[in-house]
Amino acid sequence: MARRHDVDVNDIDLEEEELDTDDLKAAGCAVCALGAHRPRLPVAPQVQLPASGAPVHSNQELRAQYELVSAHNAGLATHASVLHDRNLAILHRAREGYRAGMIRLEQALLSREHAERDYAVLEDRVADFRARAERADAAEALLRAERGSSTEQYRDLQAQLRAARDQVTDLTAQLARAPVTPPPSTVSLARLFAAQGELRRG
Repeated sequence: MARRHDVDVNDIDLEEEELDTDDLKAAGCAVCALGAHRPRLPVAPQVQLPASGAPVHSNQELRAQYELVSAHNAGLATHASVLHDRNLAILHRAREGYRAGMIRLEQALLSREHAERDYAVLEDRVADFRARAERADAAEALLRAERGSSTEQYRDLQAQLRAARDQVTDLTAQLARAPVTPPPSTVSLARLFAAQGELRRG
């Protein structure tokens, strides 16, 4: 396994033995960052055990113990490598889920921002409509007042017209009752002739 240069071991915190956001943002794991090589099982003939009852020299005994320990360690390392691959696959899936979740969160924040902006616009429109409604109510009240005043003036004019019509009717009736020829004058003819004579002398 080659050492990766795009991964920093300091970016991966393994002290708490749990994943955090820094681990999900990292590009690899601590084992990959350290450049550890994948262990392999030794070849089978490397382990040679002496026959039962045969004399064993100290060097052979130490070599046999070393080979057994090496084979055991190789098996443990292989098992650890398999577990590492599985954990790495889980980590990759977790990172993909984390990125997808961050994308959805960003979209949700953008949607919330748009919703707040639209809500502010709606609030302004509602305030405008309310102001218009208040002006319309004021205009309607003024129109009703003017209509009431006009109605009263119209009623007064109708009353005056009826009174004028009644007066005309009364005068017409009085004129109809009056005689056609004027009444005789009470001034005597002598006084008229005297007045005419005085005018002539004058």
